[in-house]
Amino acid sequence: MISVTLIWTRVDQKLIHGQVSAAWVPYLGVDAIVVSDYDSAGDAWAQKVMTMGLPPEIRRTVFCPPDKLPEIIGRDDLQGCRVMLLFKNLEDALKAVAAGLRLKRLNLGNQACRSPERDLRLADSFYASRRDLEALARFQKDGLEVIVQSVPGGKAVKWSFSE
Repeated sequence: MISVTLIWTRVDQKLIHGQVSAAWVPYLGVDAIVVSDYDSAGDAWAQKVMTMGLPPEIRRTVFCPPDKLPEIIGRDDLQGCRVMLLFKNLEDALKAVAAGLRLKRLNLGNQACRSPERDLRLADSFYASRRDLEALARFQKDGLEVIVQSVPGGKAVKWSFSE
């Protein structure tokens, strides 16, 4: 039985961009990307812009909302693929897990827009809100490993929430 190999799951507000296509794709050896985001799932223009700079080894790019992700990951056109999964934010990752997606590890890549709501700095390139911290605590409680790392050559730091 052929199946999907979920290689890397990343939270990155920019979804597909230079760090993903030029650094993570070759480093991880992925050949498919699944973007799980409500906005881009229904926006053909955004999809076209994001996929324009992808390297030729990416055979498939799929856009879907987080609540549909468990059924999308099992699709025939992704069978045998090494998949990188991208979320725009932690809330969407939490929705996908609530819908039945099983994850072992989550990479916090970029959430660099500091705002009054998102004012907690977890790393140089990752700001979180109180709701984000609640999601991270939930992931940790469920046994999900959370790694903060923006690029493959950067330092990987395991995130841990202590009460």
